[in-house]
Amino acid sequence: MNLGKILIPLTGADSDQRVLRVGLNTAKRYSSHVECLFVNRNPTDALPIAGEALTGQIATELVNAVSEANKRQCGRAKDAFLAALKEAGVPESGVQPGKKNPTAAFIDTMGDPAERTAVAARLADMTVFPISDFIYEIEPTLMEAQRPCLLIPATSNMQIGKKVMVAWDSGPEAARALSGALPLLEEAAEVTIVTAQNREMDGFAMDALQSYLACHGITVRAKQVPLGSAPVGQVILSTAADLGADLLVMGAYGHSRIRELILGGATRYVIYNAKLAVMMVH
Repeated sequence: MNLGKILIPLTGADSDQRVLRVGLNTAKRYSSHVECLFVNRNPTDALPIAGEALTGQIATELVNAVSEANKRQCGRAKDAFLAALKEAGVPESGVQPGKKNPTAAFIDTMGDPAERTAVAARLADMTVFPISDFIYEIEPTLMEAQRPCLLIPATSNMQIGKKVMVAWDSGPEAARALSGALPLLEEAAEVTIVTAQNREMDGFAMDALQSYLACHGITVRAKQVPLGSAPVGQVILSTAADLGADLLVMGAYGHSRIRELILGGATRYVIYNAKLAVMMVH
């Protein structure tokens, strides 16, 4: 299997360099096309938020300020894009059907960043995000696109996918994450399926999973870890650390997002605390 298209949303922040390195390194392995997307915020969208009491002069100044911020951040994103291409040795080019080399393109548009990114992610094999304190930048794409999202923390290796851990609960989200990660699993040196539960492992379900992966030429080992009283997310991350994994694959928001917002959950715990790359699918 292949990763034909990788999407990298850029914001003009320092974290752009991190996701560009990982995304382009991955593209070189799979001869992927990388689309780097910068979304300019519509300057007039700020006016209703500011209220109707704005004078014409203040409204104009506000629109100009947003426009200048767009220009500044878009420029930073484009500079990071060009520098990353030079470092990776990937040419700037549009999609070239039948190509055997990676390519990359920078696209800027205007609109709501969350909405535009989710739309673009629906037609990408993988979307690469930096893990930051601003989880709201990731959640809309996870929830709306329902496509693989690769989350890169500041401590992640630039080369990922040599030792992969799959957090498995037999749910549809985990199955979609597994399917989305197949190109990476096929190239991995080691794949471990981990179930975090106190009850006995379902032998039928595990046999079916191993058979499915074997059909793709992937040999795995299975491991069950008890939950005890620790949160599921904590058990998942500690197990990944024990295994020396450089990539974690898991489903996202197996419970409702509202429940996770109120009570907490494995998805949010992993996003906030991961020290390795994480591929998630809702």
